[in-house]
Amino acid sequence: MRSYPRQYKYEPLFDVHPVTGASIEVFYADRRLETFGWGSAGWFWQCRRRGFAPEGEPTGPFPTSYSAYRDPMTRPLPIRP
Repeated sequence: MRSYPRQYKYEPLFDVHPVTGASIEVFYADRRLETFGWGSAGWFWQCRRRGFAPEGEPTGPFPTSYSAYRDPMTRPLPIRP
């Protein structure tokens, strides 16, 4: 019997914007924990260079990982070196 690696429900996704080349990270976060119940949980996206700290605040929350992924793909993003 062959076993396959387990796919985690909230695994982050890294991709590159096809036009600008900006690196994008899509991740799940529960902001209620850091805002004492005032935030919300959901999927967020943020521009970042892999291995470096993110710049600015994440965008979100979105109800699904796909909607968080499609949001930066349909808007112009700054070019990151």
